[in-house]
Amino acid sequence: MLGHIDAVMTGMGRVKTRFLRALVEFIQQETHGTALARLRRGLPPHLLQVLARDVLGAQERNATIDLDVGLELLVTIDTVLCGGSGLITMQSASAIVSRVLSHSSGLVAPGDTLRTLQHLRAPFEHPFLDTEARFSARATPDGLVLELALAGHPRAGRWLSAVGVGYANAAAKFSGNDFASLRLASELSDDAARIVARHGDTVSVPAVVNNEATPTPRPASMRRRSSPTNAAARVDQILSRSASSASGIRPAAGSAAWRTRKSAS
Repeated sequence: MLGHIDAVMTGMGRVKTRFLRALVEFIQQETHGTALARLRRGLPPHLLQVLARDVLGAQERNATIDLDVGLELLVTIDTVLCGGSGLITMQSASAIVSRVLSHSSGLVAPGDTLRTLQHLRAPFEHPFLDTEARFSARATPDGLVLELALAGHPRAGRWLSAVGVGYANAAAKFSGNDFASLRLASELSDDAARIVARHGDTVSVPAVVNNEATPTPRPASMRRRSSPTNAAARVDQILSRSASSASGIRPAAGSAAWRTRKSAS
């Protein structure tokens, strides 16, 4: 029985579609309104249907989709838009968490990037249901380490690597610090990513994520999904506003206009 429960925890999982929609909206903004047209041409048909129907289409407030499908969509979006470098994922993750921090001053620890980053655990966990979402940030002698995981989901590591860099950059910005003197590197396993920030003399933040996969132990200090917190509630409010007010997305939200443009392409 316990084995069955563990299998459910690590082999299943759902993700809130409002979170996916918010990411797509930020990606549309980051690409100056060109992302959707490029995705209509570049996504395979089954993911184009997921994007139009489940992410951009009309949906209930608490709608979710299968986590593995959501991860496949997010990874493929990054591949279509920036060759899989992780750059567009990093930018959209930084944008969405920056929105959270700008509306939740209690999450920001002035002058302390690590504490600010640690406060982002609840926003990270919030969109994921029925899975083990892990988040850990800790100091090291020469910097800090951020570890993220979605246990049992083999597509997660690559996506989490870029998300982690986006989170770290946003935390540094809002705490008043600068990552320009730090070297960022990512170490991947199938369902986890470790972002290592080290002080250096001549290195700077890379423009793209280092996606070289190196064996890493499964993070031991991460915690299971927490109960809802004020931070998670703020994320929910932000995603709700994002889903109802983004001007660059609405025309393509599963409507006849989307279907016409899709068939034309």
